[in-house]
Amino acid sequence: MNILLIGGTGLVGSYLLPQLVKEGHEVYALTRGASKIDKIRDIGAHGILGDILEPQAFIGELDEKPDFIILLAMPGITPGKRISKKRKAALKAETIGFFRNSMDLAIQFNAPIILPSGTSYQTEHGETADETWPIRRAGLTQVGSETDEMVNRAVSTGKPKIIQLIYGRIYGNGGLFRSQYEMLKKNRYKIIGKGENYIPVIHARDAANAIIKSIEKKPFGEKFIIADDAPVKLRDFTNYMADLMDSKRPGSIPGTIVKMALGKDIYEVISMNCMVSNKKAKSILGWHPEYPSYLTGLEHTIKEMGENQPYFM
Repeated sequence: MNILLIGGTGLVGSYLLPQLVKEGHEVYALTRGASKIDKIRDIGAHGILGDILEPQAFIGELDEKPDFIILLAMPGITPGKRISKKRKAALKAETIGFFRNSMDLAIQFNAPIILPSGTSYQTEHGETADETWPIRRAGLTQVGSETDEMVNRAVSTGKPKIIQLIYGRIYGNGGLFRSQYEMLKKNRYKIIGKGENYIPVIHARDAANAIIKSIEKKPFGEKFIIADDAPVKLRDFTNYMADLMDSKRPGSIPGTIVKMALGKDIYEVISMNCMVSNKKAKSILGWHPEYPSYLTGLEHTIKEMGENQPYFM
């Protein structure tokens, strides 16, 4: 199968790309980094230099019509940097552009597309969200509000055929998680408030495997929560990570200070309480996480990072 992978060199893409090649797919991986082209080719895929915001500039490099399109590319966020109203507006425009252009390509090639989202659900004590719950677009997650409408329209019309994967917070050897690792190592990381809110998490390898299963099963028009079997409190996740690193457990920083320093948009995302169910993905996709708990997933990841095992990209 010919697959166009948009964002093949990020955290999830670095686990997904070698697996797609191993499965026998002909993969065209789009990247904005010229230095990554050779690494992509070394894996056995076709590296394409370009930006999904300017699809006509690279579309001619596709030797074959894609049978499947996977969108993983998302606008970049710098850890610890305040999100101003101007930056938030820019992030929203970029997110819309990523989705619109990717979906337009899917329509042009008559190819189904896998789209990402995040587990932005607000749950109270004793509640567990599933795919029937409405996404709570608060704070920084508001940048994806218009993409919800695009997805709903595609589901109702079948143009393009879509599968939506709703991810917990992704961790693994690279990406923003590498930044958190480095900050913990330097004792510069802080927990927001008491850290008692529950968060869904998922290892990048399991996030990638959900995509593999989606390609196999082709459940068009469906959405799936992709997260560990049980959520974890923000503080417990961070403390366990610090323990594995033999680093000092981080202290807390009051939410009011975070709002002033980084902005309300960041605070609302970090402090949201969210418990979710992955039962639908297990039942329909036949997907089961290799790391069903952060305990085993973090242990493997921190060991890998501590031994300086190379992040694919």
